Amino acid sequence: MKTFQLNTFFSLVIIAVVAGCGGGRDWPPTSEATGTVSLDGQPVEGATVSFFPKDGQKPANGETDSSGRFVLTTFNVDDGAMVGTFNVSVARYPKNDVVGTPDGTPYNPDMESDPILSNKPGGSVDDNDLPKKFADPETSGLTATVTDSGSNVFNFELSSK
Repeated sequence: MKTFQLNTFFSLVIIAVVAGCGGGRDWPPTSEATGTVSLDGQPVEGATVSFFPKDGQKPANGETDSSGRFVLTTFNVDDGAMVGTFNVSVARYPKNDVVGTPDGTPYNPDMESDPILSNKPGGSVDDNDLPKKFADPETSGLTATVTDSGSNVFNFELSSK
């Protein structure tokens, strides 16, 4: 009888562990959002495009490739942006090597940080080699509205003048 109880106990433990490990991640919904950045008609490579929320969403960021194309990330790589309206900044700062986890970090509402104290990106404005006004989402003049259906493609034409 003890063997049966012991086998039953271990079977229940294994079932509980397997059931607990297979659950889906609980991120708020996002919509795919992409676009391009050009300066005076030329694609901008290596720029950070940042979407700063106006309506309580989470910020989203993307980096432009050699053709000026970016894909936004909010919670996990290339997952897009939350639905809503955003102020946008575009800046290109010197590269810093950052090591992250290959699969991203799962969203956990218990790990929320304090409310955003400033909509300004990190780094010194003096380090940015694009026109300075575009580095600040309040002065860039760039906005975007992400929807849950349709195309969320945002093409930003910057001018050095």
